[in-house]
Amino acid sequence: MIQLLTTIPKQLLPALGIPLVELFPDLCLGWWTPPSLNLNEYNRRSFLRILLQIIAWYPVFEMVLPLCPDGGYFSLLVIASAFSILSRPYLTKKQIDRVTSLPLWNTSLPHDKRRAIFVVVTSSKPSDINKFEEMSARYANFPTKISGMVMGGIVNLLYYKLNNDEERMKLLVVLAVYVIGGLGIGASRHGNLLVDIFFRFVFSVGFLALLHYLGEVSDIALIENTKA
Repeated sequence: MIQLLTTIPKQLLPALGIPLVELFPDLCLGWWTPPSLNLNEYNRRSFLRILLQIIAWYPVFEMVLPLCPDGGYFSLLVIASAFSILSRPYLTKKQIDRVTSLPLWNTSLPHDKRRAIFVVVTSSKPSDINKFEEMSARYANFPTKISGMVMGGIVNLLYYKLNNDEERMKLLVVLAVYVIGGLGIGASRHGNLLVDIFFRFVFSVGFLALLHYLGEVSDIALIENTKA
C-alpha cells in the first residue's frame, strides 16, 4: 500500500480521504454505517460526509475529463456520482430511523444484541410501499450501486486508453479487488471484526490502485497530446 501511495499524482491526494475514513470507521465519516453503531453521531456528520466526498471526487473528475471521448459521457458520470453522494445520507437516515424508532432499541442493550437488531431490521425490506418514508428506506443501498457503476465507467475509460493487454488485465483485477472490498464492508461491518478490517484493507488497496492507473493513463494521454 505504501508503494502505491508513492505512485499517485499529487493532484489526486484529496481522494485519499475516501479509503482513510473507511480504515477509521468510528470517525463516522465513511460511506457505510460504523461498526460501533454510533448512529446519532453518524447522522449528525452527514454534511461532513458529503463535503468529504465532493473534495475527494473533484480532482478525480478533473483528471477524467480529458480522457472522455465526449462531454455526454463525462456529464453522465458526474451526474450519477453527484446523485449517489447527495442521496446516500438521506436514504441511510431513513433506514436508520427504522431502527432507532423501535422501542427495544432505546433500552439498555448489550452491543451484540443491538447489532443483531440493526442487521435484522436493515436487511428486511419495508412492507408498506405506500409510505414515502418506508419506500426511501427500501432503496438505501441504491446510491452504493450507482457509485460502483460510476467507478466502472471510469475504469472503462482507462481500459481503452491502456495500450498493454497485460496492464488492462491488471486494471480489471484491481476493479474486482475494489468491488469485493466494498461488498465485503457492506456485508461484514456489523459482523466479524477481523473480517471487516480485512475487507476495509482490500477496499483501500483497490481504490489506491485505481488512482494509480488514473494517473498513469493521464500521463499517457498527456504525452499523446504533446506529440499531436
